[in-house]
Amino acid sequence: MTSIESPREQPAAHGEDEVSVLASDLRMACQRLARRVRFESNKDVPPHQVGVLLRLNRIGAQTPTQLADHERVSTPSMTRTVNCLAEKGYVARTPHPDDGRQVLVDLTPSGRDLARRTIEARDTWMLRRLDPLDEEQRALLRRATDLLIEFVDSEPRR
Repeated sequence: MTSIESPREQPAAHGEDEVSVLASDLRMACQRLARRVRFESNKDVPPHQVGVLLRLNRIGAQTPTQLADHERVSTPSMTRTVNCLAEKGYVARTPHPDDGRQVLVDLTPSGRDLARRTIEARDTWMLRRLDPLDEEQRALLRRATDLLIEFVDSEPRR
């Protein structure tokens, strides 16, 4: 799309109001963008594993339960993900300093390197898409990005 238009291929169905159409279009656009960024940036490690690596890179050592809560999966599922990452040498487990029943998961040097390369690849993918845009389009995306960050971080009004 070279101009700002709805990503919908069909006009709004009879009875759909503008806000409902916007909600649907925004959801679809965000999902497609997130999927493209996730799958374009790393072919060697599945996206759910990369998500854990990037979380650890941002926040530091976490318990499997903390990681599971953040990723909205069960703790046993996260334990399987951590096991896969540990087998590949991307994370290491250490005893929790305050709770002997827990372990902390953190990046190894190769995990940190993979996280860095993944972030670079994702940024490069995005830069390639921004490059052909003119100054006005980039300014519009800057404003939209700021609004989306606020939108995601705020609580909905009731």
